[in-house]
Amino acid sequence: MNTRSILFLLLLMNSLYSQGQQHLSIELGGIGGLGSINWETPLHQQENFTLTFRTGFSFIPIDRNNGSALVFPQLIHGIYGKELHFVDLGIGLAPSITTTLGGAYVRMPASIGYRLQPKDKPYYFRIAYTPLVSFLLDLQWEHWAGITYGIRL
Repeated sequence: MNTRSILFLLLLMNSLYSQGQQHLSIELGGIGGLGSINWETPLHQQENFTLTFRTGFSFIPIDRNNGSALVFPQLIHGIYGKELHFVDLGIGLAPSITTTLGGAYVRMPASIGYRLQPKDKPYYFRIAYTPLVSFLLDLQWEHWAGITYGIRL
């Protein structure tokens, strides 16, 4: 097992046992391409800062030769702010598998956005610039954006 795999497993285990507010979200556009379903849990919390782990799933049609892609975005988010308004920064990896040829590839999604999260409500909204960076053959930067609605579990 390589270092990245061990780090991922430690983060996942920590997130499963964390004692914070977990969220389930639906994102249009964003880190999963056309859209994704995500689960988010806090890893570390301070007064005005929260570090979260976000994992998700997306299904994207590609073309006749490649079929569709199953995308599994995994991000670490830093959320900073008070009361209602937050800056939301994230970076991670999005392993993907094509259904027809079985090819696999990895992209590096990033996220910089605004998060509206009332403390007395069980939901949040986020709007973010979410570039997708591919680094397999050469560096490719795809400009992308996403809108997210999440609900506390």
